Amino acid sequence: MSTPSDGPRPNEFDDRDRTIAAEQGLRARGESHNAERGLLYRWLSLAFQDPARGHAIPLMDPALQEACRAAAEALRAFLRPDNGDRARGEVPLVRLDMLPSLDLLPTDSQVLIERYDELFGLLLSRDCPPYETEYCPQTFSVYRSHQLADIAGFYHAFGLEPSRTNPERADHVALELEFMSWLILKDEHARDSGSHDRTHAQVCRDAQQRFLADHLLWWTPAFAFAMRQKTDGISEESELSSPPESFYGATAQLLAAFMRAERLYFGIPPPQRLITPNPSDERPESTACEGCELLAQ
Repeated sequence: MSTPSDGPRPNEFDDRDRTIAAEQGLRARGESHNAERGLLYRWLSLAFQDPARGHAIPLMDPALQEACRAAAEALRAFLRPDNGDRARGEVPLVRLDMLPSLDLLPTDSQVLIERYDELFGLLLSRDCPPYETEYCPQTFSVYRSHQLADIAGFYHAFGLEPSRTNPERADHVALELEFMSWLILKDEHARDSGSHDRTHAQVCRDAQQRFLADHLLWWTPAFAFAMRQKTDGISEESELSSPPESFYGATAQLLAAFMRAERLYFGIPPPQRLITPNPSDERPESTACEGCELLAQ
């Protein structure tokens, strides 16, 4: 996505990348954890982007790795005790741990490219598609296009516009995670700008909660489970907490734990069922936002 010239940008790798939450007091205290949340969203977004486009480079940066490791540890401690209702496909907060991903991350970017292609394929993967609308029970293109348009509306409302150089569908998991990172950066930017921007900061926080409830939490546990099935060979939900055997398996487990943390943080009720991928041969109609500069580099 291209972004306005003022304020923080979501795709700049620099120093800005630095119990139950239904209670208002926890969310208020949790504002100090925005930086940690933003870092994990950034890491996960990078991890789900095609490494052939150069996105493996920041993943291998020791400074980012250490910052994300510390961020996960801080959030894990902040959200204890883990006594909320667990949605199907989620994993315990003890799995909110960067070490498995870091230990299993290939040091050779070419190996990571090969693993990515094996998982997601050169064409749309039917086993674990990384697109939200491929999990919709309804296969009608009009319905899925409506979902895409709603996602694009969120992006546009916060200053993110379509890429013309290398477009990607708005519902790609990497873009949705990047968007959450962008909202957190804007939230922090508004809070740092003084009391007159507190209203804008609240708008960013409300948008985080709405986007999570409408466009991340309902399908990412199923996506993570499908990834574990393909990469680590698990077959039952009871195996989700088993040690991952691959980088993408570890990343899927991290995503499932982080989405649980975010759901508890915002006090969002757990989804009632674990859906399965439901790819349609009928492609959604074009939307106003088909991709981001994030994936154009």
